[in-house]
Formats: sequence, C-alpha cells, structure tokens
Amino acid sequence: MQKFVRTECPAILAEKWQKWGETYAKNRERDPGFVFQWPQIEGQKLNQVLLPELQKMTRQHCSYCDGYPLRIADQTIDHFHPKSDARFYQEVCQWENLYAACRNCQCAKKEDYDEQLLRPDAPDYDFTRYFIYSFIEHTIHPNPRVSSNDQKRAEMTIKIFYLNEPGLIETRRIEFERYNSTDSTEYILDDFSFRFMLL
Repeated sequence: MQKFVRTECPAILAEKWQKWGETYAKNRERDPGFVFQWPQIEGQKLNQVLLPELQKMTRQHCSYCDGYPLRIADQTIDHFHPKSDARFYQEVCQWENLYAACRNCQCAKKEDYDEQLLRPDAPDYDFTRYFIYSFIEHTIHPNPRVSSNDQKRAEMTIKIFYLNEPGLIETRRIEFERYNSTDSTEYILDDFSFRFMLL
C-alpha cells in the first residue's frame, strides 16, 4: 500500500454527493435489497467521470496493493466504508470514501470493514511505519517496532485486502526481479508495481 495525496473534491461531486447519499439511504431503508447504481451526469455514469481523477492520484496504481498498470477490467472504484453498511449509506458518493482499486483487491475486501483498517491517503500513513517487507518471501508483515495498536492496524489491513495472497506474492517476486534487472539510470519508479518495496 503506497501513500498518496488526495486532491480536492471535484466540483460536480462537491455539489451533489450529499443529495445522492440521502437518496441512496432512503432507497435502502425502503428496500434493503436495493442495488446502488452510479448517478448519471450528462449521459455518463459518475464512476466513469471520477475514475480518471482517482487514478491520477495513485499514478494509475491500485490504491491498496499498488498493482500497475490497471487493466480495463481492473479499473474499479472501491467504497472504503462499504455502501451496504447502514452507517455509511450517505457516503456512497463522498469523495473521501472512493478509491481506485484493482479487481483482486475489490474481490478480497468485498464489503468488509474494520475501524483499524489503514487508508493510504491518511496524513500520517507511511508504509514503513506500519509494515516491513520480506525480500526473501516477498510477503508483508506488521512492523514489530511500532505500538501494538499500529501492529493490529497493519495486521487487519493485510487480512482484509489479502495482501499475502499467493498469486500476489509471486507477482511481487517477479516485479522485484524486473526492477533489479533494469538499468537504474533508465527506470521510472511509477512504471513498476509495488513501489513500497523499491523505495
């Protein structure tokens, strides 16, 4: 999970996100099985308008695993606070609740949430504060040098996003080998997945 800085809320969202959230909340209260549909803006779905802005913040990487590049099928928007949870209905279109995510991270997280879960755009977030990376196993672990609370947050984040899933571990190993075989005077860090292991 690579830190990024969230930009200002797009004007179209700032004007309408509360209204859209209230409408969604009312629909869910009337019908618990109501399925969220992205609102339309001038004939285009809101997610199609927002996705390029969200991806620009992460430099086209997944907000959670930092996979790159995001294939067309992987270009999704995750609701950090799940839209199926009544506590968060009104955040369904809130800018701060939306993250560009790959399909794997979306499928891993599903509608799970925990108060301990780390956000990559939190002001105090830093990979090395919460995690350590094993260059032998290519796995991610809680940093043993930090507080027990920070370790729990790291552990919960690894669990919910399934960051040590076998396929992801193998992909990180391959990317690390590609990085090591690239001339250091020619590579651009953002052209690699999993930038947290290369810094």
